[in-house]
Amino acid sequence: MSSHDYNRYRVDVEGGQLSVGVWEPVASGPGHVPTVCVIHGITSNHLFFAGLVSALPGVRVIGPDLRGRADSRTLPGPFGMRAHAEDVLAAVDAFAEDGPVTLVGHSMGGFVAMTLTGLSRRTGAEAVRRFRGPVLIDGGLPLPVGHSGGGEPVDDLNDEDLDTDDLIAAVLGPAAERLSMSFSTVEEYLAFFAAHPAFVDGLDTVATESFVYDLAAKDDHSFQPSTSIEAMQADSADMYTGTDYREALQTIMGDEESQSEVVFLYAERDLVASEPGLYPPELVSDYARQWPHLRAIDVQGTNHYDILLTETGIDTCAAAVGDRLGAAPDGAVE
Repeated sequence: MSSHDYNRYRVDVEGGQLSVGVWEPVASGPGHVPTVCVIHGITSNHLFFAGLVSALPGVRVIGPDLRGRADSRTLPGPFGMRAHAEDVLAAVDAFAEDGPVTLVGHSMGGFVAMTLTGLSRRTGAEAVRRFRGPVLIDGGLPLPVGHSGGGEPVDDLNDEDLDTDDLIAAVLGPAAERLSMSFSTVEEYLAFFAAHPAFVDGLDTVATESFVYDLAAKDDHSFQPSTSIEAMQADSADMYTGTDYREALQTIMGDEESQSEVVFLYAERDLVASEPGLYPPELVSDYARQWPHLRAIDVQGTNHYDILLTETGIDTCAAAVGDRLGAAPDGAVE
């Protein structure tokens, strides 16, 4: 028996409607139902979290497809962390009016979660109490200078003059190249991932369903990944050179007395299963010294993708989310 009932809805946002998947727990008791909002990565979709959802019985999970991706692919710009944060807030408002929500972001979704948390903290006490977390999964903290993440190294990912193409090559590498490719069949697309170094152990049901859902049919009956190249370019630049995320980071981490605990899980390997991961251990140690309320968790044996697919990754992420569900909302006392 499934732990959740799943349905997909559309929520009004700027420029159109956002597609939102909602997993409602089938065995929740009376009273308040704890709620998590999962935010996916730059070329992903909400179904990539399905394994984590199964490990959270009794928890409502809200999963939007960010604009320019999957079932929200026709939503136009502007893109960027603030636009996505406002879309996520609209999804939360639509499905979780009762009580605080734990934000969980993977990869770029971590940057969106941080941006929304920062915006909320600046709005006032009532908004602050709206969210727990965030829980960041291999994303959401500044990436190290010069680390490729599967692409070519660059001098400074936080340089405002850095070319967008350099950013994309540095951080995404082959993931970006995939967006311009066409595939004759769904099976050909799955074979592409089966040969990817991050999936050497094969594609499980969650990965397969997420990748199939990602495909968009073209007029010539071929298929193409759904993520808009325009969206990816704009979001890549905004993650590293935009002001909204930077201001959120400062708001959350800058004041030691008021900063909330941020839970950060990081993979041992990067997007192409190479070591070190996107966040080398020495960098994470530096962040932990800089931000005393950062709780960092090293998820050994995982890469940037399978941290949400393997038993080890899912169990560790679910435990971290469960801990946040039991914590007081930021700024509140239980």
